[in-house]
Amino acid sequence: MKTKYEQSSAMVKHLVMWRLRAAENGERAEQLASIARAIEAMRNGIHGLQRVELGRDQSQVSDSADLVLYCEFDSWAALQAYETHPLHEQLKRLIGPLRVERRVVDYETSMTLDA
Repeated sequence: MKTKYEQSSAMVKHLVMWRLRAAENGERAEQLASIARAIEAMRNGIHGLQRVELGRDQSQVSDSADLVLYCEFDSWAALQAYETHPLHEQLKRLIGPLRVERRVVDYETSMTLDA
């Protein structure tokens, strides 16, 4: 079985959802601004990263995440390079202490769900 980095070179999507620790409103606004700045720095600073979006939950249902990061990469190799890139490492150091839960999904746009 091939690893994810040996698969085809189709567009790769990377989704990360976080649940954050409770914070005061002013503190939360500052945290979100810092996260947004770190993600904006990644936009033009990481080769192979074609698209990046940050979203904040609006539903506020009990099982929702607080934030979602959506990225598109040229290839699995570009995603692999992103994982250890200094700008991504900076984001991880920033959000790590703020989160209580993290979920990740990486997938190809051309991939099917066949078993």
